[in-house]
Amino acid sequence: MARAHWHFPRTALAEHYLNVFDVGISSHLAFIAPRRKGKTAFILQDLAPAAQQQGYLCVYASLWGDPNAPHESIVQALEQAIDACASESKIKRMLSSKVRKAAISNEMLGRVEVEFANNPKSAGTRDLTRIDDLVTQLEKAAKDRTILLLIDEIQHLATSDDFSGLAHSLRTLLDRRQGRVKSIYTGSSRHYMHLLMSTQSSPFYHFANLHRFPDLGEDFCAFLQNKMASEYGVAVAMGSLVKAFGDLDHSPYWMQRLVERLVTEKCPLREAMNYTLELLDAAEGFEETAKTMKPVDRLVFLELADNGNPFSRALLSRIEAQTSNKGIPGTVQRALARLMEASLVSQIKKGEYHIEKPGLRRYLEKQVGSAPSR
Repeated sequence: MARAHWHFPRTALAEHYLNVFDVGISSHLAFIAPRRKGKTAFILQDLAPAAQQQGYLCVYASLWGDPNAPHESIVQALEQAIDACASESKIKRMLSSKVRKAAISNEMLGRVEVEFANNPKSAGTRDLTRIDDLVTQLEKAAKDRTILLLIDEIQHLATSDDFSGLAHSLRTLLDRRQGRVKSIYTGSSRHYMHLLMSTQSSPFYHFANLHRFPDLGEDFCAFLQNKMASEYGVAVAMGSLVKAFGDLDHSPYWMQRLVERLVTEKCPLREAMNYTLELLDAAEGFEETAKTMKPVDRLVFLELADNGNPFSRALLSRIEAQTSNKGIPGTVQRALARLMEASLVSQIKKGEYHIEKPGLRRYLEKQVGSAPSR
């Protein structure tokens, strides 16, 4: 069952963001949301086509394409765009190939996706010069078109000091081409997006307007309900679909996997849901993650997932009673440091924490039967 067939178009949202460019509010935007929230699908299947219709020349690169050498992903994307400038049909085929590649990468289940470089390589002077030269070539090939640079997982530049040269070079490159090259970025980590976009020492400090990528709503569930009923004869109550979407962390990718199971197996919703949750847990590596978490880390994570205060007396008492640690603020601070290092929790402002993997809460609670009493 082709995934593109189940893509829920967000045309109005794409036009809204492009309008931000048109009115001159900003030339650079950044979206942030956890993985598998539909950012890449939106960029490639909604925003890029809408931008092309408005006369933009779109260039798409994912910095997770080569986590150890993200500059190579940018070089490859620019080279492909230059080659595609020969005809409109080539540009459309290029973007279609990106859509297929993104879909294939989403099928790599049973392992945690590579988010960090294990052998980071700095971009050398020749690499950075090459990128600048390619952009110059693309400007000439684009003629009167404005170039729209679409970069997925831009926060990757903040995960290693080895990538600082590339980050500085990109910022300089874009500054020199104000108006001729615009950009849209996506990020999956609030912590690293904050480091990249909101830290004074970062070259991208206050460079792009940062937006929380909005979750899909009930209209997405209605879209799926209608397609299942009209095309496959599968009827599921709207309320049940909405609840399932919430249980799947409002992820359109996992919701489509649920629908795929319902359509192909003609099984009850509960059975399809259990199957999908097993796939989700495996893909996110929750079992491995849970094994590495100390008991106090679990308590702190669950408290944050419940929008609680990690330094509350109630939690400190539970830590004292349920772990071998002392129920003191220092214990919580060390747990928070471990959770942030593992990218399970992010801190944007002092005292403000966010969980990065909401599905982990369900997994941890399942392991103990229920959440700790509050």
